Amino acid sequence: MPTPESVRVIEIIGEGKTDIGNAQDRPEPPTRGVVPILVHRLCQEPEAMLVRRRPMTHLQGKGRWQKVTFAKRQAYYNGSAGVVFVIDTEGEHPKQRKELERGRDHAWFDYPAAVGVAHPCIEAWLMVDAPAVARALNLARPPELPEDPESLPAPCKDRDRNPKAILGQCAGQTRALAAEQTSRIAREIGKLDNIRARCPIGFVPFADEVTERIRPLFGDVALAQSQQ
Repeated sequence: MPTPESVRVIEIIGEGKTDIGNAQDRPEPPTRGVVPILVHRLCQEPEAMLVRRRPMTHLQGKGRWQKVTFAKRQAYYNGSAGVVFVIDTEGEHPKQRKELERGRDHAWFDYPAAVGVAHPCIEAWLMVDAPAVARALNLARPPELPEDPESLPAPCKDRDRNPKAILGQCAGQTRALAAEQTSRIAREIGKLDNIRARCPIGFVPFADEVTERIRPLFGDVALAQSQQ
């Protein structure tokens, strides 16, 4: 178990329960929410990682780049070690990613921050491992999933053939999966290389940012744990 001195808190900012889990100001293990689960795995699953889950702040009249800058400042004053900010593109790529990068680079330059976009939505990242989907949803056999989930339309543009709808249909539902179901899929995915291969537009840049900017925060912690 990590000591209190070794714990690193990462703030995870997203748009809903599927992305981040239930918003909590109290630091918790990264076991719920697609983004916390994947960030933990990208950082090689350090025991010392805790996360604060926060919804994207509503700032009247402000753009998303300003919300990223605000999230960095808030995380810094909270005493958190870093921040991760992820949104869905809703089909607007690369516009959305450029907005997040602008906010990441606008101020607080030395503070660890990673941004990412899921194209067209976060469920696309879960459509890369049919056996994982079957295990998570207790299906009798792996479902047939599109080869290129990032080519699907955004939910706002097609209600029936988007990643949210298709995953719901895998479970025999006419609605999107519940957050606990999507969290189970994220935990069951065997190799993150599967997401890299099938979601190069959104996941690859995000994974590279987390690896470069967030994972180093746990380098000394991992070494200490290995020596215990």
